[in-house]
Amino acid sequence: MNKKAVIFDMDGVLIDSEPCYLEMFREFLVKNHMTPDEEILKAIAGASSPQTWTYMAQMWGSPITPEELHREFRRQYPTFSVPYGTVLFPKIRELLQTLHQHGLNLSIASSSSRKAIDRMLQETELTPYFTHIVSGEMFHESKPNPEIYLHTLSLIGFLPEECIVVEDSTYGIQAAKAAGLEVVARKDTRFSFDQSQADYFIEQTADLASLLHIPFTL
Repeated sequence: MNKKAVIFDMDGVLIDSEPCYLEMFREFLVKNHMTPDEEILKAIAGASSPQTWTYMAQMWGSPITPEELHREFRRQYPTFSVPYGTVLFPKIRELLQTLHQHGLNLSIASSSSRKAIDRMLQETELTPYFTHIVSGEMFHESKPNPEIYLHTLSLIGFLPEECIVVEDSTYGIQAAKAAGLEVVARKDTRFSFDQSQADYFIEQTADLASLLHIPFTL
């Protein structure tokens, strides 16, 4: 496998943040006398912010727009944030350092907000490894629309066949494939992900080095 660049999703690939979000959403619903629907909550994993609050509004007991519900959540939980430093997957920093030393270009293409991505990079001290950061909020539609990956390709200047994407969610895999990219899926059976379109599968993100035939000690 002769690749020159790796494009990483963030949530569920670099950090195990999705359970934190879902637990907080459950608490928010119960606190407001609403009944969480576990299947809808699972669908939130990997979704953009607009998609997330559309799903949340479906579980609200009275008519409310996704935007209104998001504002209400922020009113009730003004300081909520994922503790990124504690949810970094094992060996991520070592993996990125190894890939960087072997000359691979590393980028992030995430449906999360740029503010969240920047805070994650700061708290985990991963900023130096990435040449480009692309957020789904930059586009009219985030994943599964392929625009986020097409834009990332235009920034890094490599052909699709020279790059590989690491994803976990249905939407992310669909977006990358639609952009003509090969996809490595980090396996995750906790949510309602359909990873069948992925080209390769790994148990942990750190297994990527072995897939790329790069020496790395787990």
